Amino acid sequence: MASPSNSPSSVQPLSVGNVVSAGFQLYSTHAKQYLTIALFATLWILLPFAAVIPVVLFFVSVQNYYATLGLIIPALIVLLLYATAKYLTNLALIARLAFGELTNQPESLKDARRYVRSRQWSFLIASLLLGLIGMGVAIVFYLVLAIAVVGLLSAAGGLSLFSNPSPEALAANGGTFVLIGLLFLLLLLAFLVFLFWFAARFVAAEVPLAVEPGVTATKTIDRMWSLTKGSAWRIALILFITSLVTMPIQLLVQIGISATNAMIEAAGFTPGDPSYTALSLVITYVLSFAVSIVVIPLWQTIKAVIYYDLRSRREGLGLQLRDRGTHDRGTLN
Repeated sequence: MASPSNSPSSVQPLSVGNVVSAGFQLYSTHAKQYLTIALFATLWILLPFAAVIPVVLFFVSVQNYYATLGLIIPALIVLLLYATAKYLTNLALIARLAFGELTNQPESLKDARRYVRSRQWSFLIASLLLGLIGMGVAIVFYLVLAIAVVGLLSAAGGLSLFSNPSPEALAANGGTFVLIGLLFLLLLLAFLVFLFWFAARFVAAEVPLAVEPGVTATKTIDRMWSLTKGSAWRIALILFITSLVTMPIQLLVQIGISATNAMIEAAGFTPGDPSYTALSLVITYVLSFAVSIVVIPLWQTIKAVIYYDLRSRREGLGLQLRDRGTHDRGTLN
């Protein structure tokens, strides 16, 4: 920890390790508040799925009134959009509260919640826009892959193999298939690297919308794109380290799921039976959502620190980590 300083000129950009440690410090200092918000966020996202269950059970048991699906399905879609907006708003609330602590301008939960609620639908729109952008990137990748493979086959005369798939023809063109396999692996690797870079550029896209006045759903994407210029691989390293930290939790979940499935079998349920499948799914989802409640605040505080660090590098922001209690926990510059 360095000595407190609120002078922008004295602010030094955080290292990768400091970003992660600052996120953990924020989380540990305000764990109760952040976990409570994450719990409500998770309950919101669970609501549409909980609403689907009785609908499915009704139509499976009654096997009638299918004409009402024309009303039920749109209602479920509206519920899904509303619950998703609430979920994203609660995630943004954690990031806003964390950013206030970082800049030594803590905000009450009531005021912060009021602010993010006013932008509830903007969070949803921004998320949908990012989803469309990601979908477009994936489509372009598949088109490039298809064109490359077909072009290589055409150049090598490999297209004739589909009309004459004899063992002799396959053996004679073995080199072509090796080249196609290598090309596929190289393109796949390049795509995965690009996805990592892409995720780093937009990882905290909701934070400007949650913090800065006058930012809209489209502007928050542009804002994050601008802030992350030249810092994508550094952010990617932060995300990688954070993923490694959370990996043991994921492993514990897998162990817990395997153990509970073994207990279900020991209780007399046979794998493949509807009862076994239902119990296994319920336990899996319960454990997964429980872990998400624990992990969500960490990711949101990391995002807040990343956003702070990006702004400090370009605009100069003082950083001070402090508790809302009677003393400061420490400061970082």
